[in-house]
Amino acid sequence: MGSTIFEAKAMRIFFTVFLTCLALLPDPLHAGVANTGSITPGFVGSQMNYINNNGIFLESNNSIFGFGFVTTQDSVTLFTLSIVHQASSRVIWSANRASPVSNSDKFQFEANGNVVLRREQGGGGSEVWRLDNSGKNVSRIELRDSGNLVVVSGDDGASIWESFDHPTDTLITNQAFKQGVKLTSNPSPSSNVSYTLEIRSGDMVLSVNTSLTPQVYWSMGDERGKIVNKDGVVTSSSLLGNSWRFFDENRSLLWQFVYSDDKDGNATWIAVLGNNGVISFSNLGSGASAADASTKIPNDQCATPEPCGAYYVCSGSKVCGCVSGLSRARSDCKSGMVSPCKKNENNATLGVQLVNAGDKVDYFALGFATPFSKRTSLDRCKEFCNKNCSCLGLFFQNSSGDCFLFDWIGSFKSSGNGGSGFVSYIKVATDGLGGGDDGRHFPYIVIIVLGTVFIIGMLIFAAFRIHKRKKTHFDDEESGGGKSSGPTDFYSENDLSAVRLSGPR
Repeated sequence: MGSTIFEAKAMRIFFTVFLTCLALLPDPLHAGVANTGSITPGFVGSQMNYINNNGIFLESNNSIFGFGFVTTQDSVTLFTLSIVHQASSRVIWSANRASPVSNSDKFQFEANGNVVLRREQGGGGSEVWRLDNSGKNVSRIELRDSGNLVVVSGDDGASIWESFDHPTDTLITNQAFKQGVKLTSNPSPSSNVSYTLEIRSGDMVLSVNTSLTPQVYWSMGDERGKIVNKDGVVTSSSLLGNSWRFFDENRSLLWQFVYSDDKDGNATWIAVLGNNGVISFSNLGSGASAADASTKIPNDQCATPEPCGAYYVCSGSKVCGCVSGLSRARSDCKSGMVSPCKKNENNATLGVQLVNAGDKVDYFALGFATPFSKRTSLDRCKEFCNKNCSCLGLFFQNSSGDCFLFDWIGSFKSSGNGGSGFVSYIKVATDGLGGGDDGRHFPYIVIIVLGTVFIIGMLIFAAFRIHKRKKTHFDDEESGGGKSSGPTDFYSENDLSAVRLSGPR
């Protein structure tokens, strides 16, 4: 009888806990079931609600693409609100890649049409990402079969906002990449800088985003592998088939860049700008068959800003070595320039010198940078850099007199046996530096040290001779009954003082 009562109580407790947990689910009827095609205002969801569907709460009609909470590479407990190619798990677009959220943070499609990603846990409802659509009569959000996420108006079905117009680091087949739009990589793990792809001035360029001035390091206009259909001003591009195609404002084809021999017109390709500054191409295929093309942009490993560390020289097959001029000046292959324009506590600027970088040194940005000054001299170029606290290095072209100043320094590149035609100097902090404007101060130090050692050696030798003569004198006195030697047999105290000052006579 007692055990029956105990079992009944246990069952009641179990069902009470179960129903309580079920009631705490924000939308228990939709848990784990993704919407197909679109969602409407009033929708609310978190990763926890759709954990059975890998966080995906919206799928395209063909189920190829999904939209929802995707685990980050750094942590399984942090998520980005992303569009993903489900078979290959490749992320196509992200709303909050720089600010991942937890599994209880919410995506809200509000009744007024606004779209908000809100931090619930420990965030007090703070907004992580937002689309303001107030007054635009938003009727739904669609995830289309192309992988494009579109906010749609209820009146005419027109697009109000599209993810294709706001890419992150990836482009996909049939996505128009237009002038005024940028592709931006995740930050580089080595230097925390990012890379940007954009169409500007009739060309498509890659640049490194430093804290001050972006530095261009590649352009499609200079790419030898492109096929020219006709001349014109590029305003847009798209991945179509196995080639990247470039168009003018009338959508007339100007250039093509073939990145694969696979001519399957139905293949879905993506171009990804990595955190190493290189664009890679991948055929998503049907999941496990996804394959990366061997073609890269740029194709030269040493033509990117950071194939090696800052102030290192990249040569063939990505071999890295400290630039010779800096290795002679400092043992750590670093300039010591942390904050070149920052003053110390006494309001004094950092002591600096320009060190010759060495022979056969080139730099990735020289083919794209605008000279700071033209038809000048090397001395004037060095003066320009010395007077500009943000200048960390310079390149001077002897043939033209062009002077290039750079406020950020990445990797150098070897110019080979022919030489680059440039003279390069690096600005280094004088703290701990042995002197010399061009890194050739080492012989002077050796001469000074050797001279000092020679003088000390001569003084020791003189002192030893004096001591020996005195000892001989006293030995003679003891053996000769106290008879003193002549005045030439020993030095007086005055003579010894003179020896100490001037060395042996």
